Amino acid sequence: MKLVGKVREAHGLKGDLYVLVFSGDISWAKRMKSFGLKAKDSDEVQTYTVERTKPFKKGIIVKAAEIADRTAAEGVEHLEFFIEEDLLVSKPGETIYLSEIKNFKLKNPEQTVLGEIVGFSSNGVQDLLVVEANGKKAEVPFVDAFIKKIDFKHQAVIMDLPEGLFDLENA
Repeated sequence: MKLVGKVREAHGLKGDLYVLVFSGDISWAKRMKSFGLKAKDSDEVQTYTVERTKPFKKGIIVKAAEIADRTAAEGVEHLEFFIEEDLLVSKPGETIYLSEIKNFKLKNPEQTVLGEIVGFSSNGVQDLLVVEANGKKAEVPFVDAFIKKIDFKHQAVIMDLPEGLFDLENA
């Protein structure tokens, strides 16, 4: 399961939860059949069955079959919110989820491998790929202007980066 948010608070009297979704993207919510909740200091994720969801503020309102009323909902406030990872797989033509390209190779247009995508970050304006090469890491802006192709078959992201942008010698 993948951490995507946290239970902000109980909502209403019937056990609904307001879940703050970190990315703000809730395109997966309508397809969600179950979710998991976990306390930060625990390793155990408890699974719940979804009865209904709807968009709300910076997240969703979700009703779980196992949470009968407001008191029960208040008992899970502030827990981490997990969803099944297969909900975060895009269909052809849709915007991808960054997690889909983790461990892909970053290549230039000449097909030279620049490094491996090991994580993600953000500078507040755009998503950044964290790329590792020769034991060093660099952040690369993941913007349309640089992206030439995302090759799922060969697990590679081909980008045409401005000279000096990806310079691990000075990282």
